[in-house]
Amino acid sequence: MKSKALPLILGIYITFTVILLFPRFSYNDPDTFWHIELGQYMLGHKMILHHAIHTFYNDQLPYVPHEFGFQLAVAALYQAFGWPGTYVLTAVCLFLLILGLDRLTRVSRKEVGLEEQRPILLLFVMLVSSWIYYCFFVTRPQMVSSWMIVWFFVCLREFQLSPKTKYAVWMTVLSLAVANFHAGVWLVVAVFTGMACLEALVQKKFTRRHAVAFVSVWLAGLLNPGGIRSVLYILTVTKGNFNMLINEWQPIPFTKPENLPILLLLLFFAAILPFTLHRKLFRFLFMLGILYLGVSSYKQNLFMWLFIPYFAATLVEAVPGVRNLRIRFDRRHLIFCLAAGLCVNIIYNFVNPPRVDAKQYPVEEMNYILHKAAPGARPKVMAPYGASGYVMFRGGDVLCDGRQDPFVTPQSKGALGWNAFERSMYGFSEYLPDIVRADHPDYVVTRNNASHKLYEDWVKELGEPVFKGSFGSVFDMSKTVKS
Repeated sequence: MKSKALPLILGIYITFTVILLFPRFSYNDPDTFWHIELGQYMLGHKMILHHAIHTFYNDQLPYVPHEFGFQLAVAALYQAFGWPGTYVLTAVCLFLLILGLDRLTRVSRKEVGLEEQRPILLLFVMLVSSWIYYCFFVTRPQMVSSWMIVWFFVCLREFQLSPKTKYAVWMTVLSLAVANFHAGVWLVVAVFTGMACLEALVQKKFTRRHAVAFVSVWLAGLLNPGGIRSVLYILTVTKGNFNMLINEWQPIPFTKPENLPILLLLLFFAAILPFTLHRKLFRFLFMLGILYLGVSSYKQNLFMWLFIPYFAATLVEAVPGVRNLRIRFDRRHLIFCLAAGLCVNIIYNFVNPPRVDAKQYPVEEMNYILHKAAPGARPKVMAPYGASGYVMFRGGDVLCDGRQDPFVTPQSKGALGWNAFERSMYGFSEYLPDIVRADHPDYVVTRNNASHKLYEDWVKELGEPVFKGSFGSVFDMSKTVKS
């Protein structure tokens, strides 16, 4: 069945779906601030950081530069164009991701002998892309690594179908890029490659070209400033289960209403497996890997969203009303629609630049502190974990920012035997006065949502706040803290 109106309707759907991915939703992550600050520091000093900066520790804490490529890119755009410039990177990543997801459906169909082009799948791809954008496409390295991993997988599957040199080269280049932009997820690239290696061996199709390609992919991951420590970064952040103190690393509570889409995705994934595995070893192994990642934590649930189009791509053949539907809509049409929608959003973002939410971050509080500070000085400011990145970005030195690895080291241990990460996470409690006495900040910034009893206890120990803003209260610690 064909219809001349369907391509136009599909094009309008794609364009307006992209326009409805409002730019302001890419500015809601506290890590963005310290990523930009680290990138600006590296650009200014012409170096790659291997130590923490702007902390209470005189920059002596070791740091693994596992995301330096992203930090340089986002800082350069911010310096050139301000906040709208950072959205340009978001738009480019979204463009490449959607193209990658579309190509993912094609290669999935190709490897089981089906007609590659089924534009009706773009309806599903755009829905998945919308969820990924609103839930995961904040200005962080994962928005860059997402499309890189998808395109790596596409090249890997194309290589398995036809081991051409161009696919091997692109696999190596993308492995290198992931290792330098977001090395923490590079292990996914390594595991995908291992699955493909096993597949080729079982099918007795393993050749010298396969060996060279796969070894090149693995070795490329080591070509980054942090070396093996970067690609094994997951072992650092899971040490002592410190990562479990951060919400996105915790197990997904599937029964909560706000997680209903994630639950539905899992159920849909399980329901379509009989129609999508096609008795293929790689698909079975890949399904196990994606299932594991998809349910392990909110952070890693992203991988299930990224690869659900791969599994769903062959499902349309089992739907009677859809399998005979034909739409003429090729890649150049998709590129045009995506570019049109994203250009609208980019222009809007430059005309109406975003502002930092003063209730979510200590904007007014830092204005006050910097007004009181000596010109050029960086006051030591103790703030809650989620706000410290903004404090650093504005010009303060912090106890702990969003990077975990420098702040779980023995060098950062202090009051109560806690390292800096623990003091930052646990410190805004009844233990705050003890930590303040040990760490000697110039100012303490607390949130407005503290209980009345806790706030009164702080006032008794730290004195009356010198400023109250939309985010919280500022305590001046240049005064003597009571014993």
